[in-house]
Amino acid sequence: MTDPVDLTGDIAAAVNTAAANGHPIVISYVDDDGYPSTSFRGSAQVYSPQQLAVWARKPDAGLAAAVTDRPHVCLVYFNRDSPGPRYLSFRGRAHIDPAAKDIVYDNMIEGEQRLDPDRHGVAVVIDVDLVQGV
Repeated sequence: MTDPVDLTGDIAAAVNTAAANGHPIVISYVDDDGYPSTSFRGSAQVYSPQQLAVWARKPDAGLAAAVTDRPHVCLVYFNRDSPGPRYLSFRGRAHIDPAAKDIVYDNMIEGEQRLDPDRHGVAVVIDVDLVQGV
């Protein structure tokens, strides 16, 4: 039996400050054509000890649309100058969570909030199955 994922402590500190420190997290998902799609997410944050969350500005396209049918995602964090983790790789299953919308929006950096001031986007919560790193 594997140990449960624990995203608290140094991992939470790294993820929650990644964008503000100039190292936004990268997320990959499978697009409608079956290809990997990768983008930076300045909104990435630890949502619970076993979950990450990101903001998707387009609720009916891209990441938000893809995870309905293809929930498997990967996220990568890298900061070679970090006093904590330098590299983290996360694997999990994403879903839209309307109940998380205000929390995720309020916890993302101001620069990301300015890109969607009317909160048209959605919160994407990722149930993390595996985290690896250095």
